[in-house]
Amino acid sequence: MEKAIVKKESKKKAVWAGSQVLMKKSETVKEEREKKMILLSSKVLGITPFGVNILGDLPYTNNLGLTQKANQYNRNIKYKYNWIKRSDNDTDKAICECKLVEVSKDGIVNDLCDWVTGECSPSTIKMRTLTGYQNHMAQTRAKNRAIQEVYKVKMHEEMMTNIRKMTEKKEINEEEASALSAIPAVSAEEINQNVEETVVYVDDSKAGESDLTAIIAQIRKCNDAKTLTVWTKHLVKDKKYSLIQKNLIQRAIDEQIKEAKK
Repeated sequence: MEKAIVKKESKKKAVWAGSQVLMKKSETVKEEREKKMILLSSKVLGITPFGVNILGDLPYTNNLGLTQKANQYNRNIKYKYNWIKRSDNDTDKAICECKLVEVSKDGIVNDLCDWVTGECSPSTIKMRTLTGYQNHMAQTRAKNRAIQEVYKVKMHEEMMTNIRKMTEKKEINEEEASALSAIPAVSAEEINQNVEETVVYVDDSKAGESDLTAIIAQIRKCNDAKTLTVWTKHLVKDKKYSLIQKNLIQRAIDEQIKEAKK
């Protein structure tokens, strides 16, 4: 089994609302809200704030956060990689498998999961600056998915316990607790491969790039509860969207309906 030697990805633009929000002074209400959500999420998950990204106003754990969490649960885990297909150029697809194993003091290796696949092609990379890094992205996705395969339930249970404790201590309000509870069981890197497929129900000539952020921004411009309700009905039937995308859009619609009714 061969561990990949891949290009080192530049994180400057790949982190969305993440480290750059933490490192600079907040200039807008949105940036201040994102910074607070990142810090709360890191506390709830017990990871570094740099292990959390914000996309579509929801927090996601990135590769750093997932790796840190896995190491907290088991200091003896190692990652094995098996390459199905390497990308040789900017237009090629990469497929990598990852498996989590536990290595005892005696050197005995125990598998913690089966091989988990990660794939990446130029069509699943939203940020064009990452084109050519398919090997790195495929390996990262495989690793993230393998960690989630082994520890997703444990992470969720720990997160919900911490949210309940923070709510009881009044460290967070109900709205923040609700947002934190919606942390999807998917990594920030994983979201990137689906985001280009998302299309809004209204005129997207005003949206620019058809990504989740643009969709949610348009939803928040609508102050008509009836129109928002119609969007919800269309969303349920529409097969173009993944479950994660539907949850993101639906949450934005629900919040905007509440605002519209005030």
